[in-house]
Amino acid sequence: MKKIYFVRHGQSEHNEQKRYAGQIDSPLTNLGRTQAAETGVLLQNKDISHIVSSTLSRAQETAQIIKNVIDPKGVIPFESHDMFQEANFGEVQGQPYTNAQGLVAGIESGTGESAQELYERGKECLEKIDSIAEGNILVVGHGSFTSVIFAVNEGKGSDDLVAYRKSWEFKNAEIRELS
Repeated sequence: MKKIYFVRHGQSEHNEQKRYAGQIDSPLTNLGRTQAAETGVLLQNKDISHIVSSTLSRAQETAQIIKNVIDPKGVIPFESHDMFQEANFGEVQGQPYTNAQGLVAGIESGTGESAQELYERGKECLEKIDSIAEGNILVVGHGSFTSVIFAVNEGKGSDDLVAYRKSWEFKNAEIRELS
């Protein structure tokens, strides 16, 4: 049976600065690179046969570092897609953290992606993952948008995304298995 593992990117410069990144391309810090390598070690025995990543550099670099650890011969296919990018947080992107989560702030302010847009994109990502025919898959992405994918997978609707995100935490370089 195919297993699907999700990893959130390692610490980015915006994470370190306690700023919302959203779709801003915030590179990894040295700690983020170390986290990615440590996550690669944890994934070595998971028989990953395909890697998919967001196109934002923090996710791509995390995925590449993990790939270097788990695939020293360079045989595992690697692809990246815009559809796996972080949610657009709207007016809070680049701003210091507040008590609100970026995805929630973007939806509630009406300046980011809407819940319906995120829901549709989450469905598209699950279809892409399902189209990869064989083996265990690693998806390297982002905290908020990965919560959308998990919500959609669990049968939640677009109206449920804000509440789901508020109760869902995904730390830098953490591994979650989609069930």
